[in-house]
Amino acid sequence: MTRFKQWAIYFFLSRLVNHVRIFSNHRRRFLLALSPNSKYPRSTTSSAFKKPRNFINVCVPNLFYGNNYPKNVVRRLDRRFLVEEFFPRSSESSRIRKLKKFDIFHLNFVDVLQLDYPETIQLIGQLQAAKVKIVVTAHDLTPHSKQPEYYDPLFQTWLSAADGIVHHSQWGLTALRTRFQIPERTKNAVIFNLGRRDDVAVVGPKKRRRIETALGIAQVPIRIGIVGAPRKERMIAEFLEGFSRTTRADMQVTCWSLTEQDIVPNDPRIAIAEKYRHVRNRTFRKRLEICDVIAIPYQSDGEMLTTGVVASAMEVGIGILRTDWPFLEEVFGDAGIYIGKDAESFTVGLSRLTLGDIQLAKKASLKLRLSNSWQVIAEQYGRLYESVLAD
Repeated sequence: MTRFKQWAIYFFLSRLVNHVRIFSNHRRRFLLALSPNSKYPRSTTSSAFKKPRNFINVCVPNLFYGNNYPKNVVRRLDRRFLVEEFFPRSSESSRIRKLKKFDIFHLNFVDVLQLDYPETIQLIGQLQAAKVKIVVTAHDLTPHSKQPEYYDPLFQTWLSAADGIVHHSQWGLTALRTRFQIPERTKNAVIFNLGRRDDVAVVGPKKRRRIETALGIAQVPIRIGIVGAPRKERMIAEFLEGFSRTTRADMQVTCWSLTEQDIVPNDPRIAIAEKYRHVRNRTFRKRLEICDVIAIPYQSDGEMLTTGVVASAMEVGIGILRTDWPFLEEVFGDAGIYIGKDAESFTVGLSRLTLGDIQLAKKASLKLRLSNSWQVIAEQYGRLYESVLAD
């Protein structure tokens, strides 16, 4: 299937799902109006609100724009809030009319809007004129395309207008303040960057062996996985080079995150070394389920503020191998095993890695996952939404 056909399907599904969501929202409003004791959930009503609210109406841009994060967040928030999708290319009159019914405009990715600077100023003006509060999630200091000369003014404009900002770590909040100006009035909330699933699926040995057989790889005591899209901050080639210099016969690497430029050492212990390509969630899940630990070799001085790979590791109950990137150190704690920051130190760190280290990281990962359920996360989003609406 061509990329054009994929995006056409995404576009069609996004519109269809959004219409179903709108219909469901109208039904929930109607049932609440009929009965004050309705079984349908209500958001917490703040005494600071100028009018009582049964639900907070949340607008989120482009849920199906090929990125799982907004889609996953909205699916969980939809249990408590009235959530609808925003299509930025609709006509101006239609856009203004639709925006007036929302309480919150929650922007997860600035680049997803595909609006230039004048269009951004126009949209923000329309939101403010409609008295819609703006919440922005800070994933990165600049998009992965690395065009700061284009995106820095857009980021600064949204951050200056934001009534609330979601950060995924305290370090990320500090890093954002270092690069951009954030108004004193803005509400800041540090909320864990959770993944797709609400449960933890620890794979058993039989299922793991079936997946290994299907992939044609041998059993091994320690398998290190590398998953996720390539990023400039990711030191995958350096990690593979450091691994190849070890003498560990009990260790294997499976990597699905290479770029066209990455050079892979000729080492039979690197069982899989594939260029990155988008795959179905089920395929991605199987890759995680045959790993004992996930390597996240990120530079500490990059422009990323978070990564969804940590949540993916938690979903299957395994730990990570990390660098000195402050985000990983803060958020993953004992579930992360420090193994260095360049090829040379990776060799040393991997040579010292033990099964005991990996087991301790797994226990810490499971504990962390249990304390960060989607129910807890949704409540944290709710408190932020209500705090910005109270002003």
